[in-house]
Amino acid sequence: MDALLGNSGLAFGAAFVLAAWNWMAVARKWQRAKYVSKPATLVAVIVAAWLVTRGPHDERLARFFIPGLLFSLAGDVFLMLPGERFFVPRLASFLLAHICYIIGLNSSLPPLPVFSLLVVIAAWGMFYMRGLSPGLQRRGQTALLVPVLVYSLMLSLMLLSAWATLFRPEWTPWRRVFVIAGATLFFVSDSLLAWNRFVGELPRGHTTVMITYHLAQFGLAASIALV
Repeated sequence: MDALLGNSGLAFGAAFVLAAWNWMAVARKWQRAKYVSKPATLVAVIVAAWLVTRGPHDERLARFFIPGLLFSLAGDVFLMLPGERFFVPRLASFLLAHICYIIGLNSSLPPLPVFSLLVVIAAWGMFYMRGLSPGLQRRGQTALLVPVLVYSLMLSLMLLSAWATLFRPEWTPWRRVFVIAGATLFFVSDSLLAWNRFVGELPRGHTTVMITYHLAQFGLAASIALV
């Protein structure tokens, strides 16, 4: 764990403090604090990821994950801007983030055993889209169905790529824990976000979205380190 200590550990600690501030701001509806703490958290995570590269780290993962974090930061900024005209830039930013994560995680084709997970992911995707589609229709936003479907596909591929590390011998147990937890929490966060937006708001839904989102980014950033 030495690679995650020192300056990068301090940066991750600062990111966690900022994230906790954001969670409180979302829960209490403190708009100004939310607008400051949300991008500040990702900036701190990006700094932490960059500091990780000062020590032993996975160069390929860093080359793609840090741009992925930057695209996520852009998506966070677009999410804070009012108006439906920013929906496509928001979606595109996070789509590019997931593409970066997918490329970083797949230096070679995924091992064959991981494709068994496709059944679980496909079943969940069908169930989820069946719930999401009526919500889009009720809101008169059927034009968003294809972009949302494409984004969901990329999100699922990112999740599959992370779980594929279980079958990649070059990945150490701790790094698998970080990247699988990060990808899974990202999947949960985005699923909740879409449900809150298009179907119906869940109890404490916005706060849960932010908690899972930030923890996801922490896990993905920490997986860069060779622990």
